[in-house]
Amino acid sequence: MKHRYCVLNVVVALSLALFLSIPAANAKPASNDIVALFDGGRAFFQVQALTAFGPRVAGGDQEKAAAQYIASEMVNYGLEVTIQEFGIDYFEELSTPVLERVSPDPTIYAAGVDFATMTYSGSGDVTASVQAVDLLMPPTGGSTSGCEPADFAGFAAGNIALLQRGTCTFYEKAVNAENAGAAGVIIFNEGNTPGRTGLLFGTLGGPGVTIPVVGTTFALGEGLYTLLQAGPVVAHMDLDTISEPRTSQNVIGTLVGTQPSQGIVYIGGHYDSVSVSPGANDDASGVAGVLEAARVLGTKGHRTKATLKFIAFGSEETGLDGSYYYVVENYDEVSTSGIGMINLDMIAVGDVLQIGNIGYVGGSGPELKDFTQEKATAMGMPWESFAASANSDHTYFEQVGVPAVFITQRPDPYYHTSEDSVDKIQVNTLEANGELATAAMYDWAKNPLLRAKKAAKIKKVHVHHDKVRQAD
Repeated sequence: MKHRYCVLNVVVALSLALFLSIPAANAKPASNDIVALFDGGRAFFQVQALTAFGPRVAGGDQEKAAAQYIASEMVNYGLEVTIQEFGIDYFEELSTPVLERVSPDPTIYAAGVDFATMTYSGSGDVTASVQAVDLLMPPTGGSTSGCEPADFAGFAAGNIALLQRGTCTFYEKAVNAENAGAAGVIIFNEGNTPGRTGLLFGTLGGPGVTIPVVGTTFALGEGLYTLLQAGPVVAHMDLDTISEPRTSQNVIGTLVGTQPSQGIVYIGGHYDSVSVSPGANDDASGVAGVLEAARVLGTKGHRTKATLKFIAFGSEETGLDGSYYYVVENYDEVSTSGIGMINLDMIAVGDVLQIGNIGYVGGSGPELKDFTQEKATAMGMPWESFAASANSDHTYFEQVGVPAVFITQRPDPYYHTSEDSVDKIQVNTLEANGELATAAMYDWAKNPLLRAKKAAKIKKVHVHHDKVRQAD
């Protein structure tokens, strides 16, 4: 609150004395309070609580139980809470997948290390010869392996197709293989860049493929290819999966602003996980940051003119289904009132804080990303800027023009594995990144119109100086 004083010295003195006598408890809270109020221990407790449900597969019982827990926490913080249900294609592995080389030199490959079941893979227990399909070895460019039905000319029905990542979707490769009579599909990482050599986690995008499909490391595929140059290779695949229509849900907590017409600022993270993982960092850490931000801003007097929305997205791992549904179902709200979206995904493992956005042409601008980077610098946090991919829940907000920022920590060697567990969480990192996100949300939402006016004034001054230089 600003005070207006009389120019008379005596009145100034009296007013100043009165102002200084106001108790600190009545002072308006500032964003630097966030550092003291955001509690890394509380956030870590939320990570523990979420991982205790077990893998939170989209559409599964554990995901639904986690949603109810998140909703109850938001209610405790004084938020208006809504659970938004939507339909999804449910996928689950019912047993540990098997991939092994029967001959030559029998070898058992490790699930989650050497190979992983593709999401929406079919089921099957298959022992058959492996047959390479249009591989680009050595990998010198973009592989087109399996992208065209013609690639399977001469393919022997009943064999397991060995394919290479590249060019087209995993679904197209798998469908072409199934149509050619393949009993199973192994798709290995492309191997043409450092980022395309590790374990390939993939999705077929939805039900439709009925045979078993796995992704593997480049080394596994290269090993099979090398053996095939010398003679026949026999492999065994055993996958037991289920795909069926189910529902998932977003949990939305709203803190109505003092001047709601000034817009809405969103903060979100996804609470589902892949089936093989406890999902501690991916993304219980992000949701923990959202919940602790909700506690601080909902219970500690940090009111803003813009409305705040705290969203735990369901079904991110199946293709950003939750955030897509939210934006589509609330299109008028998001596209007209959305003034910022902060996405927290994997914020508690790794050495490097990354702050970025996608930067769609015709979509949102870099304002919130730049603002968050500047705030990180002011808070003494080292960071690097990066061009985010369309692979997390900021994506659709950006597409409809909402300024967005993606906060993440890299690298995470436990990503999408059984080792993504609570003991890997760096509590200090979780706290620091949560403080950054909460402070950015508060400052972005506390007085949007005033901030916009200041930005416009600065822009106008710059234009004026440019004109003066041109005149010279």
